[in-house]
Amino acid sequence: MNDITVKETGTAVAETGYNYFEAYGAQASQNTLVGQLLKFSKGDWLAGQSNTELKTGTKLVALMDQLQIGWVKWEDNKPTEQLMGLVVEGYRPMHRKDLGDSDESLWEVDMQGKPRDPWQRTNYLVLRDVGVEDVTDEDRMYTFTTSSKGGIGAIGKLCNSFGKAMRQHPDEYPVVELKVDSYAHPIKEYGRIKTPVLELVGWEAKVPVPAQDDKKAAARRGK
Repeated sequence: MNDITVKETGTAVAETGYNYFEAYGAQASQNTLVGQLLKFSKGDWLAGQSNTELKTGTKLVALMDQLQIGWVKWEDNKPTEQLMGLVVEGYRPMHRKDLGDSDESLWEVDMQGKPRDPWQRTNYLVLRDVGVEDVTDEDRMYTFTTSSKGGIGAIGKLCNSFGKAMRQHPDEYPVVELKVDSYAHPIKEYGRIKTPVLELVGWEAKVPVPAQDDKKAAARRGK
């Protein structure tokens, strides 16, 4: 994911007083991934390059103020550009029609030989293990990345639950439990489709993030 570049276009927002420079700066400075990549594949929650399974029922803390939404462009099965922003800052993704690359005859094809849109609507949700005091320990941090309808739906439901309760928990993050749901696909040959679930089951106090100078000092002490 380190090869991703940020496309130099603004968001679709056009409000009075909207500062495009600040918005782009916030967008461009965001780390693409934090900790280990977490994905949901065929009913399994898998973390890191080794695809270590996180069992159903695993509890993690969702860092909602780091939730990013937007678009990622794929070429040769690799992400090459992103247009992402933070939900907490009111970021609004552009409409697909404004991203370009609309000629389907130029699109790559999927395994079924069908044209595949290079731009995928994407969410990045940062999570960490419960009880972590050192928020710089990326071995205990995860970024759940998803472009699927089920994955985005799971984050959407979590946002809905969080949004209703966040005012009662201003200094806490939600604790979520990793679960799996399923539904019968309209085409019988596909059987039941498994989908991810992020169920809000509790709350945990936010851990202050060290200042950049403190991080550098800690890194020097660790040498």
